[in-house]
Amino acid sequence: MEGIVIWIVIVVGWAILKGAFSSVTGGNDNSSSSVEANPFTVKVKKGLPPKDTGLTVDCYNVEMTGMISHPTEDQVKIILLIQDVTDNDDENDAGAPVLSAHEAFAEKGSRVLGVERVYESSSRTYFPDWSLFVPIPVDFIVPPHKGKRRIKFLLCVGDADTTVDRGGVNDTSKLIHISKEIVNFTFKEPGYMDELVNRDKVEDLTIKLGMCMAAADGTLDQKELNIIKTWAKNLTSLLEDDKAQERNAHFSKFLKSSAIAAKTNKISLSNLVKDFNDVASKTQKYTAMQLLLDISGADGTLSKEEDVFINKIAKTTDINLSTFKEMKNKVIANVDNIDLSEKPSEESFGLTEDMDDAEKMKVLRKEYTKWNGQTNHKDPKKKKRAKEMVKIIADLRKQYSN
Repeated sequence: MEGIVIWIVIVVGWAILKGAFSSVTGGNDNSSSSVEANPFTVKVKKGLPPKDTGLTVDCYNVEMTGMISHPTEDQVKIILLIQDVTDNDDENDAGAPVLSAHEAFAEKGSRVLGVERVYESSSRTYFPDWSLFVPIPVDFIVPPHKGKRRIKFLLCVGDADTTVDRGGVNDTSKLIHISKEIVNFTFKEPGYMDELVNRDKVEDLTIKLGMCMAAADGTLDQKELNIIKTWAKNLTSLLEDDKAQERNAHFSKFLKSSAIAAKTNKISLSNLVKDFNDVASKTQKYTAMQLLLDISGADGTLSKEEDVFINKIAKTTDINLSTFKEMKNKVIANVDNIDLSEKPSEESFGLTEDMDDAEKMKVLRKEYTKWNGQTNHKDPKKKKRAKEMVKIIADLRKQYSN
């Protein structure tokens, strides 16, 4: 994923520069180059960016046209701010900041989404045609709350030394041209404020999932319980003393009651997963999956019951199964014993129901090559595990080789 993001940023940067220097025009002192005739205007179009950007992901393509003139300076700064105005009485008022899922599209030293570029300018510089300022990948936009939102794209032209902080311009007197467009945006994950509000609940639900994971093979091993206890303790390490004491006291009781409930099968897994999915963000889901994986390897054995359980949770929480597979492989490589189900879950190897046999064979070949390369590992444990995985993958390949 990191490599994909870097590639996106490089291509986007090239596209911005291309648009900037091919479209800016210096006009004469006549009506064709006046602010009145060519007001600075922003337009936002959702979809794939222009082909020459090389991007193949859905974006909000922020385009601009009109005057970016400065009366006295030879440079201007164009700034994109994105705000959530869903709850505003007046959409012209500043809204709540929108965060970026990656720092490439965030303010420096902040998670707040914002993009700024410096352009050469004059008293009559303008864009005669629509020009791409920046494409913002849709998946990188994180509003404060889940659901249907109203997102304001605010594009501002100001002095070259204009600064922004947390989604707002520090000195609005430096702004010369401003334009906005509001779009409807549906966010299916909990927003950043939801994540904050729901944090305690998500932590409790994650502990319950961990207890169910530990009890999946019919026993609650002390090593597995210690993994969960340590995880809960680490949650309070950065809290203020009063809050840490309060949360530690809660965890002490909650861990005991959850362990008893899991051991006696009094936890409805379907209800638990539903409650978890309703309030957990994508990041919190991956954190929970890592805990479950740590539990699965705590006693040195990955049982078939644990394998089935953790694959089911991965699928029902709608995380990326390829990412989960890589996370799981690290655990598999280090356990002493592996006792996968007779027919290993295809999701374990990144296979999905929408793949045809040829696609599955391609994935399995890569998996086979990766594990086969570890069959001569100097660590006896990893060498043994690699040989077992090679056999399992070879058996799976037989199913799709015809």
